[in-house]
Amino acid sequence: MALVRSRVIRLVVCVVCCAALAVAAGCARAKNVPAREPTSGVLPIGDAPVERLPSSTPKQAVTAYLSAAAEAYYSLETSIVAPYVTEEQEVREDAYIELNRQQGQALEMDLTAFSVLSADSPSAETTSATVRTSEAWRWRYWSLSTRQPSTDWADTTYEVEYLLSRRSGGWLVAHTKVLSQSGDATPTPLP
Repeated sequence: MALVRSRVIRLVVCVVCCAALAVAAGCARAKNVPAREPTSGVLPIGDAPVERLPSSTPKQAVTAYLSAAAEAYYSLETSIVAPYVTEEQEVREDAYIELNRQQGQALEMDLTAFSVLSADSPSAETTSATVRTSEAWRWRYWSLSTRQPSTDWADTTYEVEYLLSRRSGGWLVAHTKVLSQSGDATPTPLP
């Protein structure tokens, strides 16, 4: 009887330990993120409603979006860019981030040059606006398994059109469209 009780206790302890390890592994956000993970303290989308943070002008909305997108693509966290985009654009951002995650990579991006080529000056009643930009980016991929860069840096220049939507008195990015691209289309893989 004591032998059976001892085996049951060992089994229960083993199950509890395995369950604790599984929960800890599931909560470890860093397993999907390169070593330089940003620490924004933002909750993932599924855990809390996303508070949209509209900017007061279309230009401000675009620059806020670009900063958040670079961090989101690197950390693989859609919740970082979600406050600056409409719900529809958030779905597109999440799809791109998930594609990178499935391919075992994260994207590191640095905006090296930026200029606004044209921007609407909407009236107080206008609900949409367009901003066209010229953007030069330096970018590379990181391997999630090795937590090291997997490609050399690539340099690409884009002309981008942003469609913005007015929400709660401010502006959010509703859609992005690359109008032209020059420079590196793909970075060179590292050995």
